[in-house]
Order: sequence, then structure tokens, then C-alpha cells
Amino acid sequence: MKIVILILILMIAFTSLFAETIWQDDFEESTGWTLSGEFEIGQPQGLGGEHGLPDPVTAYAGLQVLGVDLNGIGGYPGDYENNLGTDEYSAVSPVIDCSEFLNIHLSFMKWLNVEQPAYDHAYIDVSGDDGTTWVEVWTNAATITDNSWTMSNYDISASADLKESVRIRFTIGPTDGSWQYSGWNIDNLVVTGDPLVYGAIEGNIVDSTNGNPVQFAQVASQYGNALSNEEGYFLLTGIPTGNRTITINALGFYPYEFENILVTENDTTYVLCELIENPDTPPSPQNLEAEVIEENNVQLTWEAPATRDILLAYNVYRNGYLIVSVLEEEFLDLNLVNGIYEYFVTAVYDTGESFPSNLVEIEINETGNDDGLIAPEVKLWNYPNPFNPSTTISFSLTTESTENTELVIYNLKGEKIKTLDCGNRVTANARDSRSTQSVVWNGTDEAGKPVTSGIYFYKLKSGNLEISRKCILLK
Repeated sequence: MKIVILILILMIAFTSLFAETIWQDDFEESTGWTLSGEFEIGQPQGLGGEHGLPDPVTAYAGLQVLGVDLNGIGGYPGDYENNLGTDEYSAVSPVIDCSEFLNIHLSFMKWLNVEQPAYDHAYIDVSGDDGTTWVEVWTNAATITDNSWTMSNYDISASADLKESVRIRFTIGPTDGSWQYSGWNIDNLVVTGDPLVYGAIEGNIVDSTNGNPVQFAQVASQYGNALSNEEGYFLLTGIPTGNRTITINALGFYPYEFENILVTENDTTYVLCELIENPDTPPSPQNLEAEVIEENNVQLTWEAPATRDILLAYNVYRNGYLIVSVLEEEFLDLNLVNGIYEYFVTAVYDTGESFPSNLVEIEINETGNDDGLIAPEVKLWNYPNPFNPSTTISFSLTTESTENTELVIYNLKGEKIKTLDCGNRVTANARDSRSTQSVVWNGTDEAGKPVTSGIYFYKLKSGNLEISRKCILLK
């Protein structure tokens, strides 16, 4: 027995050189399987075998197995019944979190008896979405009559890699009206995978015709997204090692796909992405202007393009993200927190979306002070910036202004994301009568859920003082 167990361990280990056990079940304790029909977890008793061979008399290891009619509960003790529907007998595993693994395999010890598929069917299925959809991994291609425990191993990576809600399902059915067999017996089930190792992808996006950088291009991967900056530069972090693909969409250009980017451990792979301009792109709005209204609102106005195309709407973009579609040549962006904002507008026609208008930049600098000036004794900064996964926000101010101090995180839409607890960590600096404080933001919202990559603003409120700064989360 020790030799057999050693062989099993070696076979599982060589499935992948770096494989780790993600989840396992020896069926000695309840782990949350959902059973229907005659599936049971218990001690096998060698029942069944009216046709084929009976169940084992003992488990492969321990006492219990997952099997069909282990205790003779059906009309054919130890065997599955006649005239079953598709998947009428099923055993569904609990949710298995595979979100941090690749190259996932399923291994288990099997003792199975089932008639050929012209009459009866046994299946193994895998779901990567908590049982909403199922993918067949295996089904019997002939009559199977096991008289000993044998190991089975299946590559389920297509359905399970990087998925957080994986389930495994064993089924019997459909069956015909005669010749019953003893069905499934399963023991020592193991799910293994390669733990994720990360790298990064960076690059520049340029116009293939003139080499000019393309700003605000949307860079998408399976593992995160980014926008290119004014130099056409982008950075994607937290990318699993291996050959990866990114797709790029930029207004006025054909979609671009870059395949087989080799990402290596703890390194950054550089790519140059040359986009081809779409000659059928319609004309853009003209002469975009911006004006601050009542301290924290931005009034945008522009001129309609000269075209005979049918205009459907204008899209207004703030810091590269679409915020609204309007019908008029104006828009009022309300209640912005302090910071620098960049706007452009596109025209949407029945033939497609135009190039961006000219880019305008505006600064919101609302202070909350009667004199309209930010108090010179206030300092506010964060490090690192950009950051992933957390950044330290620090500020200093006079000891007279430390009461009711609050730090609030906002997204680009001005929606409150999280209020940071300043607590009682403010301490006076004896040399200049300032108080300094540092608060860590770990990139989560009020519910503790991680927020997406992007630009965020943090606002310091202390007494009558308000001051904001911008930070960038890159994943």
C-alpha cells in the first residue's frame, strides 16, 4: 500500500513541476458536496454488479468514498437505476477558489462500472462560474468494468484557471431500460495548479503614419486595463507570467491586438504599438473651451463640426473616461473636488465616433476659506504615486487646525469611495509648531472591496480648510 501511495503522489507531482494543492477531499469529513439521486458519501460494501463488477469492499484510503448507491438504497441494491434522465444522478463539489492558479488539474482514485454509451452514460464536468455553465471533461467511450482502484488525472485549466468559483461534477445518466451497473466510486480527490507569478507590460502607443503619441488609448488585458498618457505610455502591472495578449482601442484608429507578449517573473516587458488611422473617421467638434463656475463646476462649450453626416450625440470625456452623452454643444460638470482635469469631446454619428476635439485642462482649487486662498501652513502629499496596492497619504498643518480632521477618497465622477480614519495619530512638531500625520489607503472602498485601476482624489478637511490631491492606482 505504501508503494501505491508513493506512486500516486509522484504522478500528481509530475503533472506540473510547480503544482500546489489547491483543494482536496478524502471524504472522511463533510466538505459540502451537493448530492442528488443515489449518490452518497459513506463506506463501500462491495454491493451491486448485477452486470459488470461490484463496488469495492473498502475505500482506497481511510473509510469513506463518494459513490453511487453504496448502501443498497435503490431498486437494484448497489447499482444505478434504469431509465435515468441526463445527469439525473449528480455529485457537485463545493466552490473551489482557483483565482491565483494556472495549469489546473483534477486527480482522483476511481472505481467505475458503467455500460457502453449506446446505453448508459457517466460524465465529469467542470464549471468556472459557480455551476451556471458546465463544460464536459470526460465521458465513457465504452463499457467500463473496474475491479481495482486506478488513478485518473484531467487537465481542467480551460475552465478553471484564474477562476474563483470552480465546481466539479460527477454524473450518471441517461441510462436505458436494462443492465444496471454499480456506477461511480471516487476517493482521494485532489485539485492542483501552478501558483501565479507576476510581471508587467509597458509600452508606447503611436500613430503608425507619423510616430506621434496617442493619448487616452484604452489598453485592455485579461488581468487589468490602462490608459495611455500624453506620451502614449502605458503600464500594466500584476500580469501572470507566460504569453499574454493586449488589445488597444483609440478614437480614430483601427482596433489593435498584440499577441504572444512574453511576461517574465518580476520583470517588465516593453512593446511598441503602432496604430493605423481609420480614414473613415468622421470629423470632430471644434474649439472646445472650459471655464470654472462657482469654484467647483466646469462649463464646457464647443462648436459643431461641419459635416452632412447625421449627428446622434456628443460624448464628453474627463481624464480619458466617458462621463456623459449630450445633444447640445455645451455641458456643465458639477461639484468637482480639487484637482486638475482634462477634457475632450467627440461627435457620434450614424457612421461612428469622431476623433477627439482639442484637449483642454482646468484646475479646481476650491478652498472653503473666506479669503479664497489655501492656507500656506497646510501640506498634503502621498507616496508612492502611482501605487499598487497601497499608498501612504501624509499631511502637515498647524496645531490650531487639527480638530475634526478628515481624509476622503473620491473617484473621477466625484463619488465618495472611502473615508480614512485619522484617529488620534496627529503629533506636534516642536520645531515649527506643525502637526504631521500619515494614513495608509489600501485601495479599497468602504466595504473593503478593492477598487479598480484609475485616477482618484483625496481631500483633506480640517476645520475650515480643504485641500485635494490626485493619486493613481495601477494594477
